Order: sequence, then structure tokens, then C-alpha cells
Amino acid sequence: MDVVKYLTEKKVPVDRALKKCFSDINAFFDIMYYSIDGGKRIRPILAIASYEANGGKDPEQIMPVACGLELIHTYSLIHDDLPAMDDDDFRRGKAAAHKKFGEAMAILAGDGLFAHAFELFTRGNGLVKEKLMVIQAVSEVVGPKGVVYGQTLDMSKEISPDPISLRRIHINKTAKFIAVSVKCGAIMAQASASLINDLYAAGIYMGMLFQYTDDILDVVGEKEKLGKTPGKDMAAGKLTAPAVYGLDGAKFRARRYAQLAKHKFSGLGERFDIFNMITDFILHRTF
Repeated sequence: MDVVKYLTEKKVPVDRALKKCFSDINAFFDIMYYSIDGGKRIRPILAIASYEANGGKDPEQIMPVACGLELIHTYSLIHDDLPAMDDDDFRRGKAAAHKKFGEAMAILAGDGLFAHAFELFTRGNGLVKEKLMVIQAVSEVVGPKGVVYGQTLDMSKEISPDPISLRRIHINKTAKFIAVSVKCGAIMAQASASLINDLYAAGIYMGMLFQYTDDILDVVGEKEKLGKTPGKDMAAGKLTAPAVYGLDGAKFRARRYAQLAKHKFSGLGERFDIFNMITDFILHRTF
């Protein structure tokens, strides 16, 4: 299977569904959609891939969850870019939300996306238990036990510049959200509890890899490909993998996380091979 072709094809229905989520409601939805437009859709595609690998057949069951994950991811990007946070004027190949609409509207757009995501999680008929499980799982990893906590650590001026602190930032800010995307697909496909847990554990390694490649691309990436400003983390003195291990050391550890992820996914059977291919794509990505 050509993984780039797979990701491209899976992105099309996600983009279509996202656009539908923001049509014919009110003018503020256009402001929220501005930041949604143009993403890679890695998290929703992971949810869909997991749903299908676990035997899920109905796109109407997984698509609202997939879209909700993208809304939450985009909210985090909008807030990350604010002057009080990472202070970046460029996102997804265009002006960041606060540069386009002002800081107040950007904050509200992020708040709106976050809230609207949980409405999407409840959509569709049936699977009430599974939807509650998704809401619980996502809430846990994007709040003060996950993404928000990771961002507080990332902004801290007092955190020790060592591998333990780096891992704490990476696992909370990025890895848990990547992992829960895989987990949500399995939940909606009604996989067993043990398999759901195993997929989440594999997803943590994939998520750590994703953040390592993000840190590396901040050093070697190109603005046009990244869709955001490279060199920002280094200039701000952020705690990143290259800052702790050097560029070569960061690349070595990225390869190691890829190996760990693929080992975990391979142990779950051939139906999860798609995740090995996505892992390789993340390892070698240039954007």
C-alpha cells in the first residue's frame, strides 16, 4: 500500500465532513473554519484507520468522532500561536487566527472549536456507551492531565533541561492525543478493552515519534513545507529533543520510537499494518 496515497484519499472525506460541520450556522463558524482549513488530518485519519482495522464498517459512526478530534487539535494550535503562548504569526500556510481576526476572536474561535467537538462526539444513532467512552478518553488527554498540562510545562521557565522533563512535555503535549485518536477508533468499533489499551500504548510511541520529528523539523524544516515558522522553538529557548540530545541524537531517538511503535502494532496482527506504514511516514515526513 502507498501510504501517501492512503493518507491523501482518507483526507478527502474528512475535509468534506469538516466543511459540512461549519456550513449555514452563523458567521462565527466561518471564523472557526478559517483555522480548520488546510490541516494534514493525521488525528482523524488515525481514528478512521483504527475503526476500520477493528472491523468498523459504517463511516457515519466514526466520522463525527474523527472530525471532533480535528476540532480539538485546531483549537490547540490557535491558542498555541497566541502572543502570550508560542507567539507565531503563521499556521497552515497562512496568517495565524489572531493575525487574521485579532486576539479576542482567535481565543473565542479556539473555545468554540473545543466545545463544538464534544457536540460532534454525541452525533449519530446508537453506540451510547461507546460515545461516552470516547468523551471520557478525550477529555482526560486534552485537559490538565494531558495537552494543557504539557503546554504549561512547555512554557515554564523553571523546568529542568533534562531528558525526564522533555519526556514529560512530549508525552502530555502530543503523544497522549495521538494515542487517544487511535483509541477512539477502536472504541467506536467496539474492540475489546485489552486491545483498546494495547493500541493506546502503541499510539503513545507513535505520538512520541511525532513530537520528535516536529522538534527536528523546527531545526531543519522549510517554512513553505511546514506551513509554520521553523526555528521558533530554538529562538525561544524551548526544551526540545535537539536541545537536549543534539540533532543527531534526536534523530536516533526518533528512529527508536518508530521501532517501538511498529513492534507494538505488529504484535497486534496484520490488520494493523497500516499503522506501521503511518509510523514510517511520520518518521520521514518533511511537513
